[in-house]
Amino acid sequence: MRAALIAATLTGLATGLGALPFLFLRDLPRRIYDGILGLGAGLMLSAATLGLLSEALESTQAASGHGRAGLAMVVSGFVVGVALAAAMDRLIPHRHASDHHQHLGHAPGHDHHDREPPSAELRRGYAIIGALAIHRVPEGLAIGAGFQAGDHANLGLLLSIAVGLQNACEGIVMAAPLRQAGANPVRSTALITLIGLATPLAALVGGALAGSTAAAMPFILALAAGTLIYVTSNEIIPESHSHGFEGTASSGVVLGFLATMVLKALLS
Repeated sequence: MRAALIAATLTGLATGLGALPFLFLRDLPRRIYDGILGLGAGLMLSAATLGLLSEALESTQAASGHGRAGLAMVVSGFVVGVALAAAMDRLIPHRHASDHHQHLGHAPGHDHHDREPPSAELRRGYAIIGALAIHRVPEGLAIGAGFQAGDHANLGLLLSIAVGLQNACEGIVMAAPLRQAGANPVRSTALITLIGLATPLAALVGGALAGSTAAAMPFILALAAGTLIYVTSNEIIPESHSHGFEGTASSGVVLGFLATMVLKALLS
């Protein structure tokens, strides 16, 4: 559990690492912004599918062959994870990172928010932080469960690296609108770094749940996968596709997926 806590702490702090360049930069081109978001989405999706779901299915096969009971456990865990993420999305006060209606009717490459007053830009920046901060919880759960996954300790390491890279991407995405709106760069970086510390707290919960009984491991892994996939499809991908640079964002998704495939092969 100690290894999971250390890894989750470093993973969470990677969010602040991504914000560091904006101590010196003021602006980020929208195309780069969307490409970074897409890269983060690819890392999240591949960590959930190639890591968590793959391990969940292997665990059920090792324990009960190819029986329907094991598959039902994985499916139910996945559904519960999606339901929990959807409940957080509805119950925790925040605005979605992407306000699609604000971009309709604008040509690709033109940032509608450039015409908003600074106060509106700043509010939107904090709304993006609120939306992306919710991701720290399922990420921590996934890492904690990954380090408890039987003999496959590399799963926790794979998740930590993939999610850490994704968190650095999100740190950039959180800091960019605040800096552009004129927020104090030091305070913004400190806030984004503190948000990342929710990851190790959630990892403690995920590790405790997964370690409580070996039989529950496939369920917990699938639950963590469901939460990651939901927040990626509900928040990150829509935001990356709402400014006219869908091709760049999709290339980022592919690159993130490929990076996790290579990483998993190297750790196997």
